[in-house]
Amino acid sequence: MNAKKALWRMKICSFISIVVLILPSISPIWGAVKLPSLISDNMVIQQDMPVHVWGKANAGEKVTVEIFDQQQKTKADEEGNWQLWLHPMQPSKATTMTVTGNNTLVVQNILIGEVWFAAGQSNMEWSVRKSLNSEQEISNAHFPEIRFFDAKRSFSDTEIEDIEGQWMVCSPETVAEISGTGYFFTRGIHQHLNLPVGLIDASWGATRCEAWSPSEVFEADARLDYWPMKWEKYQHDLPELIKDYQLELEDWKERAEKAKSEGKEIPREPREPKPKTKFEPSVIYNGVVAPMKNYTIRGVIWYQGENNAYKEEAFLYRFLFTAMIKAWRKEWKQGDFPFIYAQLSTLNEHPYWPVLRESQTEALKLKNTAMVVTYDVGDSTDAHFKNKQVVGKRFELAARRLVYGEDIEASGPLFRQMTIEGDSLRLWFEHAKGLASSDGNALVGFEIAGENKKLYPAKAITDGETLLLYNENVTNPSIARYAFKDAVIGNLVNKAGLPAVPFRTDVKDAL
Repeated sequence: MNAKKALWRMKICSFISIVVLILPSISPIWGAVKLPSLISDNMVIQQDMPVHVWGKANAGEKVTVEIFDQQQKTKADEEGNWQLWLHPMQPSKATTMTVTGNNTLVVQNILIGEVWFAAGQSNMEWSVRKSLNSEQEISNAHFPEIRFFDAKRSFSDTEIEDIEGQWMVCSPETVAEISGTGYFFTRGIHQHLNLPVGLIDASWGATRCEAWSPSEVFEADARLDYWPMKWEKYQHDLPELIKDYQLELEDWKERAEKAKSEGKEIPREPREPKPKTKFEPSVIYNGVVAPMKNYTIRGVIWYQGENNAYKEEAFLYRFLFTAMIKAWRKEWKQGDFPFIYAQLSTLNEHPYWPVLRESQTEALKLKNTAMVVTYDVGDSTDAHFKNKQVVGKRFELAARRLVYGEDIEASGPLFRQMTIEGDSLRLWFEHAKGLASSDGNALVGFEIAGENKKLYPAKAITDGETLLLYNENVTNPSIARYAFKDAVIGNLVNKAGLPAVPFRTDVKDAL
């Protein structure tokens, strides 16, 4: 053999050796079954419902999922996507799930129970650490059958397929930064039903309903044009906004330096306008909701609205919010799943909060919804009140009635209709057993008006499950309101001690 042939043979042998060494490490990548982050250790699987399992693999790769005595099979499509459904399961001790393709994955420490999705803005995101009696709440949070999935908050122009996050077992070490409302709700459901509960926490402060809504809701209803047009205007005005910001920034730097030298509080730095923000329509739906809509859940708890409570949109919110709920239900493909939401609390100098609350009440017309009233436990000087325990408890009561079929009261008095009786108005309510004042004093918060529409404080007298309203200055009354203020004053409750829902009979698109 000549030298050239020997050298060539050596090169071939070296190449084959390298390939042999590399192949074992790369072959799993070619055909590796992959699972989304939601299907991972410590997860909670929804009981008593078909359970969706999905992931990635090689095109055409056969996939088998095994749990308990179930074995379900499928194969990946041409794009490497696969999905299947597990038959409904009953609660049990911790178990594992094995997913097999060209490789094998084992998901461990799984519980079967109830799964809820928590979303909204800052009052839902408000953590256990910031809530009332936080040190005690955190130190007592030993609930190994409660699990949290803390989702990464992100926004996107297009729907993403997976989201960063992991399931955590509830403990003093993991609970502090979880949604306070979500945790207190979850704890109540767990303790009352004696079942494992999983909470997917996707809440994000200062977010807007339009960002949580998929793009098709704006395409389907002309009443919702306000939000995409608002964004288009922002984009058009952006160059001028940036110029204004730069001038404000220079002025701020001077004022901040002066304040610092004088030992005074430094003023807040102006916010830089950016071409892409989390306020754009649909971007949070794309970045947060879309990658989780395949996960089987019992229902949603929602607390949002503060960032939509303004003149141009507080009334329109009733159309946007209901459209969002319908769209989520459509995308999840679980029918009209329960959707329980909190109404805005109380806050000074926010005149359109009453209209936003009214818009929220309108969503009760949708099937399988419930609303939690919060104004009586809020703080009119701070939108972020700390008593999230009561809010969580009211979410729990609503779920126990709406979802779990308990014969309990879960709502305060809800205005149904008004009848005119001489110079008085009679108000009829749902959830009206035991109408009374919460403090034992005279009922307050009611207003009455006649043909001139001038509102006067009304005297309110209970009469069974109705109220009679009157004011000596009003003849031929035709309008009634209750607690229709930004900073709410009102003390009507029912036998369960739950506060009445604010209302006005002269519904219109403004104050």
